[in-house]
Amino acid sequence: MGAAGSIPADEAAAKEAGRTDDEIAIYKFTQGYKDGSAIEQCTEDAELAYPGAPPAPAALMMSITSKFGAAFPDWTSKCLSITKNDDGTYTTNEQQCCGVMKADMPVIEGFPFPEVKVEELPEEAKTAEMTFPVEVGTITMEGGKIKKAVFVGETKEGVEGAAEPLAYLKEAYAAGNGGFGAIYGALGKPLTPPADDAAAAPAEEPAADAAPAAE
Repeated sequence: MGAAGSIPADEAAAKEAGRTDDEIAIYKFTQGYKDGSAIEQCTEDAELAYPGAPPAPAALMMSITSKFGAAFPDWTSKCLSITKNDDGTYTTNEQQCCGVMKADMPVIEGFPFPEVKVEELPEEAKTAEMTFPVEVGTITMEGGKIKKAVFVGETKEGVEGAAEPLAYLKEAYAAGNGGFGAIYGALGKPLTPPADDAAAAPAEEPAADAAPAAE
């Protein structure tokens, strides 16, 4: 069920190993970005916040990530650790291993997310494995479900079970240009507006941060 031996292979084994219901729900949540099924582990009013964008309804964000999932069919999500904090929240170390883009990505209405065609990708992006750095998330639970998940662009190195990130994505996060901006930049489609405007966008239509120009 989990990476690096952190959580056993199935729910029953996880419970037998002493994993709590909250930890199991969080793990299931982290595995549902690609197909949008993470919403099943969320409260009705749950919010997600990704680097460079304000909090937005979880269902809205899953409608976006599932479009990425169609373009990156080999995408796997690694949940490398789940740690409960003194304030009752949980810290996760997660890594998105998206693989190679194999299908066109449509325009995402209401966001500064352009269409990306496979045939128009920069040559290096046509074969690059889109592996992100390990990202640190903060999860707030309510009634056994995810109430809020926040990712601010913090990354962590040396995590057991992690894969080597794509150099472009590692550099983008280090420069404070993580999240959607990083992946669109790597695909040759730097986003606009810049991060300052994104931070001011309404919650129902979150904008992403500007990405560095594609190399």
